[in-house]
Amino acid sequence: MDFALTEEQQMLKANVRNFLEKEIVPLVDEYEKQGALTRDATISFIQQLMPFGYLVGFLPEQYGGSVLEAKTNGVLLEELSRAWAGLAGTVFIAAGFWWLLNEAGSPEQKEKLMPLATAGDYIGCIAITEPNAGSDVAGVELTATLDGGNYLLNGTKTWISNGSIADAAFVLATTDKTQGPLAMSFLLVERDVSPFTARELHKLGLRSFPTAELSFDDCPVPKANALDPGSGYQRTMGFFDVSRAMVGVFSTGIAQASIDASIKYAQDRTQFGRPIGSFQMVQEMLVDMITETEAGRLLSFRALDLLDKSEKCRWQTSLAKSYATEAAVRTTSKAIQIHGAMGLSDEYPVERYFRDARTLTIPDGTTQMQKLIVGRNALGIRAFV
Repeated sequence: MDFALTEEQQMLKANVRNFLEKEIVPLVDEYEKQGALTRDATISFIQQLMPFGYLVGFLPEQYGGSVLEAKTNGVLLEELSRAWAGLAGTVFIAAGFWWLLNEAGSPEQKEKLMPLATAGDYIGCIAITEPNAGSDVAGVELTATLDGGNYLLNGTKTWISNGSIADAAFVLATTDKTQGPLAMSFLLVERDVSPFTARELHKLGLRSFPTAELSFDDCPVPKANALDPGSGYQRTMGFFDVSRAMVGVFSTGIAQASIDASIKYAQDRTQFGRPIGSFQMVQEMLVDMITETEAGRLLSFRALDLLDKSEKCRWQTSLAKSYATEAAVRTTSKAIQIHGAMGLSDEYPVERYFRDARTLTIPDGTTQMQKLIVGRNALGIRAFV
């Protein structure tokens, strides 16, 4: 298996990094202090990034997409997360909305909404997690009850990325709690047609990444807005295959940022009359950081390569997600250690890198859930139903 970047991918990576360093990185600290990005700010950033392939990279040309490989989208996400993880999360989820529509939407749904994708001013989210249904997706309780030509949605979704700024949400709901996954469907809930309420949730890390609790109280959704009825559980698992590999890349970008910052600091900072980078234990920490980051990158891009080949890769994406996220936590923690007391200060970015990395061990299935998926594949024995 060859994970070397093509000449085109190398050029894209260089161009994107150059743009992000000049136009985005200088703004990060200011926006991070303000908290969750507003809808207007998100749209502004997305529209600046779209010429590189962000947002519509997964879409076919007929919908204005770039038809990029999963690996190329991974290159884009790693560079953006290296520059600003909060923005990377927002853009990735916005792209995921269009990916799901392209994968499962009806011709009528695509004809109506897809033209909005290329403008970059329509924000979507995917609402799966609930207060009582996190890792246990089959336990979704939000109901969709058919009433004439509408479904009435009742229930709560939580920790929904982009939820507070979304124009529309794909909401996973059950039409019959007794049927489990067989009765689950995604419904397209357009905020101007089917209003729902959103409450912003505050987090340890990724503070500029909007994350909300969504509440639905007899929220009417046209029957035609059901997305491939009955396939909600399977669609969720398919989305997780993509998102877990991408979260691995996401984490790798954060880890790489902490490595770059630590190398610079170790070269510039002097103690006992010489740069701290000359101390063997500092070099050992840096080598450990580089090793784990490279391993996480390779696992993540191996998973993306399998996705590009349309091969089954459930356990490979879980392995990438579990290892790369935890490796990023260890790497960013060592970055703080190398920076000493300044690593605890928000005058340097490494404390943000640590908070962001630690936050990513939870979404799209915790590290422990990913390990159980890999273990099930190895043993053929289920640890959970």
